[in-house]
Amino acid sequence: MEQTPYLKTTIDDERDTFNQKLTDKLTYIHAVQQAINDDDDRKLYQLLDNKKYVETIEGQTEGRDNRQDARMVDDILEELSHHLAMRLIAYLSEKFPFFYYEEDARGVYQLYFGNWWDRRHFGLLDPLTVNFIFDDEEYQMLSRAVELAESGRRYHTDVIEDTTRSNEALQRIVDQQSSRNEERVSLTNELEQLGEKPGMFESQEVKNRREQIKTRLAQIQSADEKAVEVPKLIAENNAVILNYSKEDTILIYEQRAINEQFENFAAFKVAVANLYHDYVSQLPASILPEAGGQNND
Repeated sequence: MEQTPYLKTTIDDERDTFNQKLTDKLTYIHAVQQAINDDDDRKLYQLLDNKKYVETIEGQTEGRDNRQDARMVDDILEELSHHLAMRLIAYLSEKFPFFYYEEDARGVYQLYFGNWWDRRHFGLLDPLTVNFIFDDEEYQMLSRAVELAESGRRYHTDVIEDTTRSNEALQRIVDQQSSRNEERVSLTNELEQLGEKPGMFESQEVKNRREQIKTRLAQIQSADEKAVEVPKLIAENNAVILNYSKEDTILIYEQRAINEQFENFAAFKVAVANLYHDYVSQLPASILPEAGGQNND
């Protein structure tokens, strides 16, 4: 009886290829280690994302994608972010002097706009990609405030005006207390003359008038009850106005800071978009040896 083999395969022994892949990985890891030891941030950025580096910094149309290599350092990205942030933030302090940072976990940098009271948390700084990750809501608020400023309005102008008008209406309720008291006395006397309940032979006109008086007295009573709450309601509205006014003031500070550095918001947006290129290209260049690895296009 013919013996059946335990393994059937047509795949050749690829030990040489396997060893070469391991060598490539070791070469990449060594290059990362050497860049750190040499304090060569520019080389690190190329090693972390060769395609982005080559296309953005060197102007090539298509760079080699080394994401597979870069995954080998995924477990030390926090440390790499912390390492790269030091020189980056020193650069940003000159180019974007109104941004401030707090490292609340290793390699994680919270971004704040300004050093004034009630400054806004504006997002994150990612040192690994040299990128601001703006909070969408906060950024859109600033962008809209810039648009409104062109017509002399502020971000919260409409809601502040509406709330102010609401306060004026509430104050009128209080101011009209005396006139309501006089009207109540007059209507009550008239109702007594008409009688609380309709008579058998009274006209439709009298019946209608009685209902009108009752309706109006109910309205007066409702206004009186609301007048009691007016001071509280006005205080709440004033708090809203104050809060929105503070936000508008902060937005004015932010626009002023941007204009002082970039002249206008459009130039600021261009600087943000070009941050990776502008920062990495000014770092000292060094010759980067071939790191090996697979082409992952």
